Parts: sequence; structure tokens; C-alpha cells
Amino acid sequence: MPNKTIYVSEKDASLFDQAKELAGEAVSSVIVRALGEFVARHQSKQKGMREVSVTVGVAGAEREQRFIGAMVGKWSGFSDDKEWFLKALIYHTQKSNWAVLVETVCKASLLTNKKEWKESGDYLINPKRSELFVGKSPEALKDKLPRELFITLSEHAKQYEIPVEYLDI
Repeated sequence: MPNKTIYVSEKDASLFDQAKELAGEAVSSVIVRALGEFVARHQSKQKGMREVSVTVGVAGAEREQRFIGAMVGKWSGFSDDKEWFLKALIYHTQKSNWAVLVETVCKASLLTNKKEWKESGDYLINPKRSELFVGKSPEALKDKLPRELFITLSEHAKQYEIPVEYLDI
């Protein structure tokens, strides 16, 4: 069996000692188990990654953007000011960023008050606009997204980071 040497920094020495104490077995088996979970988690993340092509910009002046990622969720709801109805697609990218494509669908009044919508002439407005927001974490996108979309993104991020919760019961 091959020998592998692990160097533990002084700041991590107490964690290493705790693991040794708690394991009740050789620390190497704990490390191998942890490495196995780490590799399995990251390999499963790579599954489903593909080239994603999205259209961003305003109606009539759109442009295409591409990246490698996996769609992990969808969302639809109102802007924080309740003026617009929005749709969003949530992606996790190959470089572990979060990408959220937000599309403005229509004025909220179309869905909430059709009479007002007809009287105001809002049906003449083409609100088609989409934007791709990218951040290293959901927190990096917090101020750019509607509150409900941010909450959805955060929940998807939690589920994506820890797809299986290992319980010691």
C-alpha cells in the first residue's frame, strides 16, 4: 500500500487532533472517506454542464452570450416595486459562479388589473428586456435581484453545495 504524507498547518493542527480523537480509527480512513465525499460531490456537479446560450438586452438590440453551466432552477414573480412581472433561469457555471438570467415579461398590471392595463395603454409597451447577472455567491447578487428571486437563488445554492446531507444518527 502506498504511503502519502499530509502536511498540516499549525492553525489546522487542533482540527486534525480532534479528528484523530473522534475517529476511533486511523485518521487515514477518515481522510479517505472525506476525500471520497468531496470527489463524489464535485463529479456530480460536473454532470449536466453544457454550453448555455442566452439572449440579453432590450427588444431589437439583443445580443447572445454563452457560457458553460447547468440550469439548477427557474423562478417567476414580480419586481420588488411590483411594477413588472419577471422570469428567471438560475445556472451554476463551470467556474463555480452563479448566473441568473432575468427577463422582463410584462407590466404587472396585465396580470393584476387588466382594466387599468387597457386604459393606460400599457399593452403598447414592449417590455422585452433580459439581463444576465453573474456572481461568485448568491450574496454577491443580492442587491441586483428582486428579494424573492434572491431567496430562491440562495436555496438552490444551499441544495447545490450540499446535495446530500450526511446524518450521524
